[in-house]
Amino acid sequence: MEHGTDLAAALDDGAGRASRTDLHDPVQRAAVEAALTAVPGVVAARLVPGFAREVDELHVMTTLEKGPKQIVRDVQSTLMARFGVTTDHRVISVVQLDEDDAPRTVPGRRVLISSVTVTQQGLESAVEVVLTDGGEELVGHSAGPASTAGRRRATGRATLAAILPLLAENRMVELEGTEVTDVLGRRIALSLVHFHSVKGGWTVCGSAMVRDDESEAIARSVLDAVNRSLEDATS
Repeated sequence: MEHGTDLAAALDDGAGRASRTDLHDPVQRAAVEAALTAVPGVVAARLVPGFAREVDELHVMTTLEKGPKQIVRDVQSTLMARFGVTTDHRVISVVQLDEDDAPRTVPGRRVLISSVTVTQQGLESAVEVVLTDGGEELVGHSAGPASTAGRRRATGRATLAAILPLLAENRMVELEGTEVTDVLGRRIALSLVHFHSVKGGWTVCGSAMVRDDESEAIARSVLDAVNRSLEDATS
């Protein structure tokens, strides 16, 4: 089967209604994934077909344009209306990323990443992260082994050290871990930040797309995690 007109004909019965779509056919599955990227807010999609049900897994990467629940509803509607595919909302996973080229900001404050500097000193990587909060400069330092994992973790810790003065005194925060991985063909920095308070503890995941500099993306992912919890952490 050829792409283009033949593919469109295969997925349409001629009356504008979707015919039975074979998601195990790579060509038809690719067409479905391409259609999902046309859904506002969706930038990438990866579908895993099933046997007991039509879709076993559906992973979508989105901007912050819409909430995850709305994205799931839009994706389900597109699959049903265009391809006649029913999907359980529980098989759809949504990864939301900030696509804005501007540095991430903390809600209610203009906290921006000014610079991330990584230097190797023998077997050790030293990291300096500089943030700006209005006219105030916040600087954090950390060090770790001169390995990829050590450098990444040191970058996350330096970012937390820089932003620590903005957190409430009755809160503690620590980096559980940070990683750079491939998600739907794109490199993503992920950081887990754990908050402690007298009320208990909770862990937040932050993410950022790697553009030119991996360390800067890690710093943005830590800020993203803090963004998601700062209102509570500073209260």
